[in-house]
Amino acid sequence: MNVNVRSVLLYIATITLLVPVSESVPVGDSNQLSAVIKNITDLQIQLNEERDRRTKLEGEINIYRQVQSEMMKSVEIIDGQMGQLVNGQNVAFYARLSKSYDSIEPWATIVFSDVETNTGSAYNSTNGEFTAPITGHYVFHSNILSKQDKIIETSLRVNGSDKMFLYSGGKYHGSGSNMTVLHLNAGDNVKMVKHGSWGPKPFYIHHSWSSFSGFLLRADSSSFDPRHTPSV
Repeated sequence: MNVNVRSVLLYIATITLLVPVSESVPVGDSNQLSAVIKNITDLQIQLNEERDRRTKLEGEINIYRQVQSEMMKSVEIIDGQMGQLVNGQNVAFYARLSKSYDSIEPWATIVFSDVETNTGSAYNSTNGEFTAPITGHYVFHSNILSKQDKIIETSLRVNGSDKMFLYSGGKYHGSGSNMTVLHLNAGDNVKMVKHGSWGPKPFYIHHSWSSFSGFLLRADSSSFDPRHTPSV
């Protein structure tokens, strides 16, 4: 039985016994009876104080549990965001043409559908577009092989703006290649296109030897802030 409960029962039993006894106690023994009653009263005070301390302690425990619960929720959120950041940093792709372009139109996107590497799934082999999953500096490279006695100009476009140019062609199968380092924001769109209408038609691009690749060089420091959630 709980100590507090036993003490209360003892108090009640003592009072119950003392009531009839007090009526028959001689006057000379009144001091002894008063002492017993005082002890019981002191015990009751101690019981009340112990009950108050226990109530206070239970309240503090409940507050601690609430704080602990909120901390665990915060840890889960941070873990999830850090997981997104770590996964977002593993970005790299490499793709080639699965077949030649016998005649590609000016400003048309060059779709490199034969994908060898696509870590992070940021490159879309269906439309030939790369979407930056995290803000930072990226490296891009492309090689374009033209047909014999043909020339073709191509460019790398970011959100519709040309950032890198290639010139391919010559007496024999002539290839052109270039590499660039660009700072991109999460969600920026990157692709290779036929640059304008310059040169003799038809514009030809040979498969296999023509490729497009890129990777994340370094993420911005702001991307490591747990309060920042990267958008795609």
